Amino acid sequence: MFFENLSSFGARTALIDDQRSLSYRQLDEAVLRLQSELPGWKSLILIQADNTLDTVVAYLAALSGGHCALLVDQGLSAEYLEALISLYQPNVLIREALVTHCHDRQLTLAENLAVLLSTSGSTGSPKQVALSFGNLDANAASICDYLPIRATDTAITTLPFQYSYGLSIVNSHLRSGACIVLNRDSVISRDFWDRFRQHGVTSLAGVPFTWEMLLRLRFTSMELPSLRYCTQAGGRLAADKVETLASWAQETGRQFFVMYGQTEATARMAYNDHAHIKPGAIGCAIPEGEFRLCRDDGSDIGTPGEEGELYYRGPNVMLGYAESVSDLAEFPRMSWLSTGDLAWFDDEGDFHVSGRIRRFIKLFGQRIALDDVEQILSANGYRAYAVGSDEGLKVALVADGIGDVSEHRAWLANTLGLNASVVTVLTVADLPTHANGKPDYPAVERLFDE
Repeated sequence: MFFENLSSFGARTALIDDQRSLSYRQLDEAVLRLQSELPGWKSLILIQADNTLDTVVAYLAALSGGHCALLVDQGLSAEYLEALISLYQPNVLIREALVTHCHDRQLTLAENLAVLLSTSGSTGSPKQVALSFGNLDANAASICDYLPIRATDTAITTLPFQYSYGLSIVNSHLRSGACIVLNRDSVISRDFWDRFRQHGVTSLAGVPFTWEMLLRLRFTSMELPSLRYCTQAGGRLAADKVETLASWAQETGRQFFVMYGQTEATARMAYNDHAHIKPGAIGCAIPEGEFRLCRDDGSDIGTPGEEGELYYRGPNVMLGYAESVSDLAEFPRMSWLSTGDLAWFDDEGDFHVSGRIRRFIKLFGQRIALDDVEQILSANGYRAYAVGSDEGLKVALVADGIGDVSEHRAWLANTLGLNASVVTVLTVADLPTHANGKPDYPAVERLFDE
């Protein structure tokens, strides 16, 4: 496992933040010190995560001790945090360097359970993706196989630690003995780019929103001599923008990788290393992974160009889902993971995602479950339906006593941890339904086109 070999990289710099840096040997020592403070039996460790040295040490100490790390956003509201604690009953809470022991009951946890990650960003849903030690190690190994990560590289954090894409960058670079600059500033800040140049960062990762901002900042005209390659995941970036970035990379002797994944696959399922030629493709399955397409009747699709539901199989597929501590004892064996996406493959075998089957969207790289949004609204006294796309969230509210729509829009954006610019709220006399009483979501979408 990648977290068991830290000391083998010796004096190489492992982590850098604004105040200090740690070599791999020092990191290993810090992990062992914290591990000695944790219970002597397999426990659930809730870590309030941020891009800091203390968070990385806590995460590695949990893994090295054979525990399960429940990773949550350090900025998660007190209400949501208390709800998670009530449901999952963690033995230990860690926030930065503060370790709090909650209870010493031995929870019934699956032996191979390593990490719990939220399925829906900051909507407060208790549903977690359960990942095994093998999932983490296999995905890190696959990423190292297709990305040109070197031991001499330096990455910089641009994504939340508890987000599977951000976590995969940490895992893969630690596996390679590379250096990680722990950054909490936005890519549009001067401090970010000062830090980038100071440490000679060699790779840059971003979700679609990140790359859209960078293009507006004339990223392709920046002088970044240390930069070797870039990656994009966390949702679909418009093909014209992919083409711009991939062509720039090719012209300047760099590489631009488009990647496709889900938390349920420990982050990565596919990569496209020739995006300048096929900017709309997700490419091929990662090493040790496999795709299949299925028709509505469950039969396999073997013809280029025919659309079907995309399934994935590989050693990085999750153990399963959990909604409380009672779900952590054991997990049914999983084989093929249904991605919830429609896709097709071309004559060269590259896959292209054409749409979604299920009701979730990705905004700023964060997955938002539309059903969760509706539940939050209902719990706060609203009658509402939620629709949307990777471009934005749309909510139709029944107008009774609503008042100023902008206030409700601002509240919802703040509750979900989103920028209000991607949230649209519309008042209606009643909510559209089908004859059977179920929500008519296509009709809701049409309301926003009128």
